[in-house]
Amino acid sequence: MGDRREQIVRAATEIAAEGGLAALTVRAVAARAGIGASTLRHYFPTQRALHQAVIDQSLDAELLDLRIGDRTVPAATRLTECLAQFLPTATDGRVELENWLALYASALGPQRIEQARRLLSGMTARALDRVDTWLATLEAEGALRHPDRLRHATVLLALIDGLCLQLLATESGAGVAEARSILAEAVERLVTVSPPD
Repeated sequence: MGDRREQIVRAATEIAAEGGLAALTVRAVAARAGIGASTLRHYFPTQRALHQAVIDQSLDAELLDLRIGDRTVPAATRLTECLAQFLPTATDGRVELENWLALYASALGPQRIEQARRLLSGMTARALDRVDTWLATLEAEGALRHPDRLRHATVLLALIDGLCLQLLATESGAGVAEARSILAEAVERLVTVSPPD
């Protein structure tokens, strides 16, 4: 059963890469996957579910768990490494940041586009889920100062959004290294120095 679902998601991801989420029709995905439309609907009863599966796979490929489960590394370091994946990788990540901001503008701005809104909504949900998963790992180790993971995830993602905006807004000044340092400082306040054994 998992193989068929993976086959459908792979086909849908290929189509989305070629033509965006708007190209994800039941017929197109079913044809690419070599299955009937009713089989596709069995695995993905709604278009939204199919879109979310594509978004999830795309983000999961970019947001790795890295060393989050490695207890030999301090919890704050592990969480910071994972969260830093949301930031640009180098000082020339301006295009990446501009694309990120353009998605927000097209999803939420005055001339909003429904497809962009769905994409942003799906990405936001998956990002929150990924951060919550990392926080759950630390919580299981007793490494979180407070148990409200959803609140922590929301605050961390809001900070990351703000750092990305700051990176876009400044010609000079705070760069990627500074943004990572600020993120690390915020994470230090969420985790215990040494989790109980």
